Amino acid sequence: MKKLLFAFIALVVLIAVGSVILFQLIKPAERLDLAYEPVKLESKAMQMFKDMSTELVLSEADVNNLAKESIARNPMYGPDVLITGARFRLLSENRLAADVNLKIKDRIPVGLTIVYRLKWASPNLTAEVQEASIRGVPLPADQFDDVVIPLGAELPKVVRIKDVSSNADGLKVSFRMPSASELRELIGGL
Repeated sequence: MKKLLFAFIALVVLIAVGSVILFQLIKPAERLDLAYEPVKLESKAMQMFKDMSTELVLSEADVNNLAKESIARNPMYGPDVLITGARFRLLSENRLAADVNLKIKDRIPVGLTIVYRLKWASPNLTAEVQEASIRGVPLPADQFDDVVIPLGAELPKVVRIKDVSSNADGLKVSFRMPSASELRELIGGL
């Protein structure tokens, strides 16, 4: 009987220690929020066209703000999963890393990193999940949703994005050259 009681107490202690270790592993490494500064894409595009350029480079801060704005509109990732903070970092080869803080069932804080591949499909820049991890421990990437950044929706209708590419220095947005009538409409509207 004493052996059974000892085994039960040892099991309870092991479960408690395991729970504490698991909680320490999954909790966010840093405090993040969803605060963002609005990015004035329309004015950046107007200046680009005044300069007769067809490329616009968005900084990592611009990309971070656009992505956080998109998430802030709907921070519920799923039923019982709330995104409480995020930070986005540009990587090489059209990749984007997101450090994300979640709260599960309004009680359990989780911090994870998701790496996305960026793809342009007008009018949205879509970030497709490539890999996910919690403090370096891999998670199945297919368990996470893609992020849609409505890049083209912020622009005047005569401005059309041709392609989007990125590296660690910034996100390069290439526009198609507008026709003469579209340029007259664009300049006349200033």
